[in-house]
Amino acid sequence: MVSVTVLLFDYALAAAVMGIHDLLYFAGNAYQRRHPASSGGHFQIRLASRDGQPVQVMNRLSLTAHCAISEIAASDVYLVPTIAGDIEQSLADNQWLVEVLRRAGQAGSLLGSNSNGSFFLAEAGLLHGKPATTFWDNVELFRARYPQVDLRPDQLLIHDGNILCDAGGTSWFDLGLYLVELFCDHQTAMDTAKYFMVDLERATQLSFTPLASKRHHSDQTILEIQRWLECHYSEAVCLANVSQRFGLSNRSLARRFKLATGVTPLNYLQEVRLDAAGRQLVQSGASIEDITNAVGYADISSFIRLFKRRTGYSPSSYRARFRALHVPRP
Repeated sequence: MVSVTVLLFDYALAAAVMGIHDLLYFAGNAYQRRHPASSGGHFQIRLASRDGQPVQVMNRLSLTAHCAISEIAASDVYLVPTIAGDIEQSLADNQWLVEVLRRAGQAGSLLGSNSNGSFFLAEAGLLHGKPATTFWDNVELFRARYPQVDLRPDQLLIHDGNILCDAGGTSWFDLGLYLVELFCDHQTAMDTAKYFMVDLERATQLSFTPLASKRHHSDQTILEIQRWLECHYSEAVCLANVSQRFGLSNRSLARRFKLATGVTPLNYLQEVRLDAAGRQLVQSGASIEDITNAVGYADISSFIRLFKRRTGYSPSSYRARFRALHVPRP
């Protein structure tokens, strides 16, 4: 069972708290129904406040905590919801939460934030030198307070090491569905998206969430090519054939793809393959050689070199570092 702790504080956004709670609760039970050998609902979700007392969220609503944070010895995942009140005041009033995140980060737990909840992660020093995202309206304040963070507000969701950030609004859906895919499987994430009537286009792209920012363009042909590459990355892809398939010349494909996404088609294909390899390393026991072949590479040494350049880890080190965050499926 995956333990998830949602950290409660005054003037948090109630929708972000209860939304992620309900989504993971449903997904855990859906997963358990499909895998009867697993026990319970797969996710154990607890709402924890500083002292176990209710918190006053926006609009004078009250949320009841399951427990005090001191009652939680450890958790696989800690989630910080949106700050709905004054950000700087919330940070000053909740240094206990900052300390919880520091300790959890040192213990190797997965830490996630919704919207401007990433301010708490930055305040704890966990984003120093790392990519992160936050709510678009708080970008200037974030950059002023934390200039050492590589802020990327155009990205919907960023997963770097044991840190997850989403960009706000209803992107807690994306954060939650990403966790479902990481700790359960893609089918459970799809079933959960259908249940909550989330745009399925959003759900089908979960496996490639780090590439989400490269879809923020209006060239429909290039979007179709991106989707095609994401479905056929394991094959021997010839870009000349891709151009022909979508009615473009080689030059036109290269020009329009780079204009729309900021990268070349070959670089995009490489990112898709490496993202898929990262998931397989965490979610399966397949050998490095088998994963190399499964994601479309023929030469294992080239794959290892590219993977390390992309992630900073060798495939074996990546598996050892992040598989502890994944609960194996029966």
